Amino acid sequence: MAYFDDMAKALQDYPITDVVLEIFEVSIPGAVLNQREQGTFRVRVTNNGPLNLTGVTLRIKGQNGATVAGNSPAAPFEAEFVTPELLPINAHGGSTFTNTQKFKAPGSPQDAKTLIKATLEAWDANFDRILNGHSRPLDIPKGTYAAEVAPA
Repeated sequence: MAYFDDMAKALQDYPITDVVLEIFEVSIPGAVLNQREQGTFRVRVTNNGPLNLTGVTLRIKGQNGATVAGNSPAAPFEAEFVTPELLPINAHGGSTFTNTQKFKAPGSPQDAKTLIKATLEAWDANFDRILNGHSRPLDIPKGTYAAEVAPA
């Protein structure tokens, strides 16, 4: 059972050890972010491990008084929301990203603080990368035939 316990632990830790989330393409209206101004951003998800990821959704949260909204023009600004499912993410460095999301700055001035936080909400994985596409000629296992050869 140790093998399966180790595998279950590795799967539980997979998002922590092998998945990277990055907020990028942040755009604000001017050189500085003013109170209650709106900006946009995207989130990149990179999968550095051996499993393909599917069914990935992200939870986007406003922090320190900021609010966030999805990419729909009618999406309301709120404390947090869950993204639609992202495209599958291949193993060993594959990545995908969200559509452009929105955020609104807090209503009062403040020193630099985290305004947006993105975390994995849901994910599934498959072993396709590990199990498929790894064939090559092998000397073992092998089939052999042995027989005595008598004089004719």
